[in-house]
Amino acid sequence: MHFKKLFPLFLLFCASMHLQAQSLPQVEIQLLSNDQVAELNLDRVAFASWGRLVTNKVDSAFLGDKTKRDVMILITLHTQAEPEVHLHARPAFSDAEMKQAQEAFAHIPSYHTKLLDYSFVYLIRLNGGSGNQAAAFVPAYEDPKDASRKAFKRKGLSEKKTELMNWAVTEVLPVLAASEQKVDDKFSGVHYMAKTLNNVCSLYDAHKQVPDALSLTDSVPDYWRGVMEMSPGNEIIPLSKVMLLVAEGKFDYAKEYTELIRHFCSDKALATYYINELSWKLEEFNRELNVRARHGVEQHQKGNFQGAIAVYEGVLADYPNSAWLHYELYFSKTQARNAVKKDSLLSQSEWDEARKLIYKLNPLYPLSARASSGKENYQSSRRFELNKLFKDKDKLSQDMEQLADIAFDLESYGYAAEAYWLCFSRLKKADLDNREMLPYCLYSIEKLGVKEIRKNFQGDFDKEFRRIGKEQKKKMESSPYYKAFRNKG
Repeated sequence: MHFKKLFPLFLLFCASMHLQAQSLPQVEIQLLSNDQVAELNLDRVAFASWGRLVTNKVDSAFLGDKTKRDVMILITLHTQAEPEVHLHARPAFSDAEMKQAQEAFAHIPSYHTKLLDYSFVYLIRLNGGSGNQAAAFVPAYEDPKDASRKAFKRKGLSEKKTELMNWAVTEVLPVLAASEQKVDDKFSGVHYMAKTLNNVCSLYDAHKQVPDALSLTDSVPDYWRGVMEMSPGNEIIPLSKVMLLVAEGKFDYAKEYTELIRHFCSDKALATYYINELSWKLEEFNRELNVRARHGVEQHQKGNFQGAIAVYEGVLADYPNSAWLHYELYFSKTQARNAVKKDSLLSQSEWDEARKLIYKLNPLYPLSARASSGKENYQSSRRFELNKLFKDKDKLSQDMEQLADIAFDLESYGYAAEAYWLCFSRLKKADLDNREMLPYCLYSIEKLGVKEIRKNFQGDFDKEFRRIGKEQKKKMESSPYYKAFRNKG
């Protein structure tokens, strides 16, 4: 037999088989999931034994077929249900041949996965194969992931939101927890994260509840230990934060974190696999969100502010965590009221209330509607600068440094700490003008109330923190945006 795209578990159940006798069909095995997920999801010994039995059945099932034919057998393993088998052939089986083939695989041995469904395909060439690679299989074959993607695209906004949240908490978090549990006991931060994710999954199973993601991460010393314990390229701990945010339904902030860490993940890392999947899901979700929200923008532009408000509130009923829609809703409500009576003080108080929610949903939202102090105006200018970043792939280091500094100035200290740590641990100091980034990371972490982490590093951090505080204050006060206001804030 010829094996293609194998991982170690498949090698175990294939290795004992005799090699390619002329009477046997040619068989390839194609995996349909990430190798690391497979290693976590399948028991090595039990799967090896099961796989040998199934592969023997594949070898013998079609020995009487004299047709030059390609056969595809899609097998999906489940955590509780029995294995599911789908047969496809080109040229097509006759009804009698299909019935015979189905009977051959009607009672394959039982096997259950640990964490989630898992699919793979046997590709079989009988008598040298059909020789027509362009011909379709009958019944038509579709990769389960492609089918899943198409099904996701067909869903409405609320359904997409629910599926994203469920996917994070029922599939991704258990896999990340299993991966984190495998590390040495000395990595207490990583084990904290594994325990936390398992607890979140248990709570969800029992009550369909997910706790606040940032309360489980930003303010917890062991979370930051976990971040610092992982080797370069393996960003599984910050990815855990991302997926907790997704499970909570806070997609805006999850996307910000995804864009931050994806630059530093190894190509074949587990984090990269899930970041790529999350990215297309969020892209499709946001496409649907934009299509619906644009109707509100059009109504606003026509001066129909009440119509715009109705559109925004309708979309927010399906997805209440959009910072952008709350921003647009504020503008339409303000314009609707101003059409009757202008009141700048009321407009400011309305913005003060709106921005609390907007910046809670996405602390790095790049726009601000109003400012009533020098500090607010300075922070507004910093938000606008976010739009200039990551336009040139050759400026990654400089953009990362700018991103960390902007998050710091916006007092988004959890995000700033993550960014500063990546600058310190993943980038060359020379590319950062030899700036020492660790003190900024530790200062940001202490701003979150976590004071233990600095003990793992040498340095006079009290002195460094005083310097950083003065530096930040001077930078803000020298800004023309700050100086423009009599009320400095």
